[in-house]
Amino acid sequence: MLKLKKIKPLYNGIVTTMDAYEKDVFQNGILVVQKGALKEFQTVISIGDSVRNIKEGDVVKINPMRYAIKKYEDGSLKDGVITENPVVKYNFNIVEINDKGCLLLMDRDIDYVVEEYEEVEDKDPVILMPSIQA
Repeated sequence: MLKLKKIKPLYNGIVTTMDAYEKDVFQNGILVVQKGALKEFQTVISIGDSVRNIKEGDVVKINPMRYAIKKYEDGSLKDGVITENPVVKYNFNIVEINDKGCLLLMDRDIDYVVEEYEEVEDKDPVILMPSIQA
């Protein structure tokens, strides 16, 4: 067995972190992201020789839809008849480097590179209940 310390993906391959949410995320009192779900933004660890406009250390927005497994197979009768075909899970290519999971993606899985950002603290929303008048 090999314990990988560093890898270089081929051609248009990209290795990113596999950061996940540490707690549930709510918006207006509604659960929008469950604890353990992958974050949309990841940091690039390594790139293949054919990757352009992305470099190691970049923060990128990933597009996980290529790895989505839906409830009904695309193109099936149920997919065409039933208007909602929810994602059941994602089947990412994962490689373990220095005992940490990393994503092995292609450049087409990246929506964009973040050039500038500011981290803001997530705040739990306050649910306002209407007062009942008698």
